[in-house]
Amino acid sequence: MVMPEYKHEHLTGEMPGSHRNQMILMIVFFGVWIVDSFVFRVTTFLWSFDYWWLFVVTGAVIIVLAAYLMDTSHKDLFDAHVQGLATTGVFGHVRHPMYLGTHLFYLGLAVVTFSLVSIVMWVIIFAFYNMLANYEERQLEERFGSQFLEYKRNVRKWIPI
Repeated sequence: MVMPEYKHEHLTGEMPGSHRNQMILMIVFFGVWIVDSFVFRVTTFLWSFDYWWLFVVTGAVIIVLAAYLMDTSHKDLFDAHVQGLATTGVFGHVRHPMYLGTHLFYLGLAVVTFSLVSIVMWVIIFAFYNMLANYEERQLEERFGSQFLEYKRNVRKWIPI
């Protein structure tokens, strides 16, 4: 991630339509999740009344982790006022913590109700965010060259170690 020069400045090489597509995917996910989980319950047949607490606790833990990643990455990126490539804090453990946090939030909701169609939507959303991350990484490589390549070698894209 690039540390912007000003608090609200975005990457100049932003993928065309990415914000719109993120909003569309969010609306579709929530629509599918709500309709399947609470109205028709077509693909929630694996959800067990005997073990409901396991789904809720697991989903809640995933959602809390998602909130932590999103909050910490926003603070590391926007509150630090550092110039250049962000490589410290949560960015020192995973290259796309904001996207990972967003992705984990969707997963947490799908797990809470074990909606299979929501899990399919989650896979589609992951594919979109992976494409978006790849696009941004090409931009960062052009802008920072060997500095970004070294960062990329040392920090995993999605799963921190």
